[in-house]
Amino acid sequence: MNAPHRNEDIKTVTIIINGRPKTIPKNDDLTFEEVVALAFENPPTGDGIQYTIQYSRGQGNKPTGAVVEGQSVKVKDGMEFDVTSTNRS
Repeated sequence: MNAPHRNEDIKTVTIIINGRPKTIPKNDDLTFEEVVALAFENPPTGDGIQYTIQYSRGQGNKPTGAVVEGQSVKVKDGMEFDVTSTNRS
């Protein structure tokens, strides 16, 4: 019989989004939408709202870069994201 999973069994990493630490499951890829949701509790919405995501301290083969809609990025502990919203009116 297998022991039930406990929360302690789930490995996590801490990433920094807009200067705030966030804890997420390890080995997860984050989608563009997930990064925006972590950055803003109530993200600005409406016509013309766009988001820009840049990251640093990423995985070894791509330590810096940008994430655009439809993309995801593999995260690692200590990775930093800068998420900004813009209004193109």
